[in-house]
Amino acid sequence: RVRDFFSKPLPEHPEPGRFWHGRFAGDGVVLAFKRDDVVEIHCHGGRRIVREVIGACGFQARQAANPQAGSATTFKTASILLDQWQGAFRRAVESLLDSFDPAKLAELASFAPIGRHLIAPWTVAVVGPPNVGKSSLVNAFAGYQRSVVSPTPGTTRDVVTVQLAFDGWPVELADTAGLREAAGLEADGIARAEAFLEKADLVLWVHDASERVAHASGSSKSLIVFNKCDLSPASPPDAIRVSAKTGEGLPVLIAAIVRRLVPAEPAPGAAVPHTPELADLIERANTAASQENAIALLRECLRPGEPAT
Repeated sequence: RVRDFFSKPLPEHPEPGRFWHGRFAGDGVVLAFKRDDVVEIHCHGGRRIVREVIGACGFQARQAANPQAGSATTFKTASILLDQWQGAFRRAVESLLDSFDPAKLAELASFAPIGRHLIAPWTVAVVGPPNVGKSSLVNAFAGYQRSVVSPTPGTTRDVVTVQLAFDGWPVELADTAGLREAAGLEADGIARAEAFLEKADLVLWVHDASERVAHASGSSKSLIVFNKCDLSPASPPDAIRVSAKTGEGLPVLIAAIVRRLVPAEPAPGAAVPHTPELADLIERANTAASQENAIALLRECLRPGEPAT
């Protein structure tokens, strides 16, 4: 039925490696013949046309590369998903089942956090006292005024988010209410901020570089940032210093965020447990009490609908 896409007949045996152009439902379609029995169909990324093309070819749509709602939002995450669709993850699991290797399982499990965020972004909460420049910092990252900036403490009351990409990784940056003792609507905003930072993947604790900070140590889930470094040189010597106003230090902060979210980036073609469910299974297999339990969990990863080798 692929031939139905073309107004002119295709050769009986199209030459492998060539591209052939056609139209389907008014949209352009490109086909690449890899072998006589394998053909790739390329079309634009709209879900409607993808579903219709798959249906027209007589296949039931498989969701192995992305069973979640939505789609990859960056080239990097889309490339990782494509590698898994082409069998990278399945081959890695089959290899572990053929010859169990704890080191290879641990390497696969190390990519589980990435697998959970190929569709859903990492959440990064920007928190700190009032008037340290949190909203200005979010706006500087976004490149436009996403958050209201005001010298009046308590202006930010809702959690204001913006979708960005840092070094090709999807990130949801969240501006939150300034943390302090307060009442009324401001207290409600602070409560929402505290609830959000509890579930965030990373927390940026923002301080004013011109003010003395009694304690500014980070953790595995947080980074300490001193804003307004254009106004004052004061801050701990090893601190991340930025200026939302001038842009100074923002590339350094972005690099630090990426290192914390993605300590090790998978090489092209590497196996990645590419859904939250698969990430959970692989992590459980990696920490299983016995090899037998680990193998049972690995077998669960090869459920029907996974990409064929």
